[in-house]
Amino acid sequence: MKQILIIFCLLSVSFQALAQDKKKATNGEFWGKSEAYLHKQAFQMFGLIDEALTQNPPVVGAPMVRKLALYNLDAMLHETKYDNTEPFNQFVDSRMQKLLAELGKPVKKGLKIYKVYNDGFIARSQSSTIAFDIVRGAIQGKEIISEAYIKQIVDQCDILFITHNHGDHADRLVANLFIQAGKPVIAPSNIWENDTYIQHLRSDKMINQEIELNNGKKLQVKILPGHQSELIINIYVVTTPEKKTVVQTGDQYHKEDINWLVNIYQEIPRPDALLVNCWTNRMNDLIEGFSPKVVITGHENEMGHTIDHREAFWLTFQKMKEIKRDYVVMGWGEWFLCK
Repeated sequence: MKQILIIFCLLSVSFQALAQDKKKATNGEFWGKSEAYLHKQAFQMFGLIDEALTQNPPVVGAPMVRKLALYNLDAMLHETKYDNTEPFNQFVDSRMQKLLAELGKPVKKGLKIYKVYNDGFIARSQSSTIAFDIVRGAIQGKEIISEAYIKQIVDQCDILFITHNHGDHADRLVANLFIQAGKPVIAPSNIWENDTYIQHLRSDKMINQEIELNNGKKLQVKILPGHQSELIINIYVVTTPEKKTVVQTGDQYHKEDINWLVNIYQEIPRPDALLVNCWTNRMNDLIEGFSPKVVITGHENEMGHTIDHREAFWLTFQKMKEIKRDYVVMGWGEWFLCK
């Protein structure tokens, strides 16, 4: 019996020693390997942010858990060492897969708004799926959203609206995919002006247009003449057959335009959703001019910019404190139902 106890004690000590050695090996795995350590940490951070956003989907206002997730996403995206890395790409893949899974489900009521990337949005009603400014995006020439994902997104959409002639809003490949599928592409007059497949619509005054989709449904579209500095921008006011209205302002910023935009609510249907870039000029005045039911911000973290111009979610939340309307701040691959 005594011998058995001695053997048991020896085995116990041996197992404890092995466990301690393993623990030491784990603790010392990255000693002297700072870059490998940060690379591994990036996987953990992007993964946890993805999980937190998934478990806490967009709602009106600024819940603490979502703010923490989006602020941490700012921190990761504003550290350029993670640009074009495996942890970043894996995060984007996960976001796009979730987006596509949701796009495959029918909309039973209301107007559902999806944020794809940057200022790219999709608005869906029961009858229509409307894309605005969908782009692949790029960091140092490498695409952010793969062509394979873009093709799947285009398959789900009925029409593409492009607000203005900047590469983070107008992507030739995306437009070509819509055209090849026989789906309408609407753009200002200075975007690929010789392409007869694109409907170039622009005027110094509001345009009223009825656009028929391939499914026979008709959209009522008003196009307002906006600007980013001197660059022309089409501000789109799109109303679905269900009388749901979405407005996409693009990169509207021109100071003179605000003089008439502050009263535009008198000339358009009240928007169920106003899509506004997070750095627009006189944001509160612009929002009040449209008088929307809910405001959804865009253009945070455009990755082609330097970090001082990768507009942060924390900056958006600061600005939205002054806004009187309901607002929603979304990350890539998220969606919100406007009832």
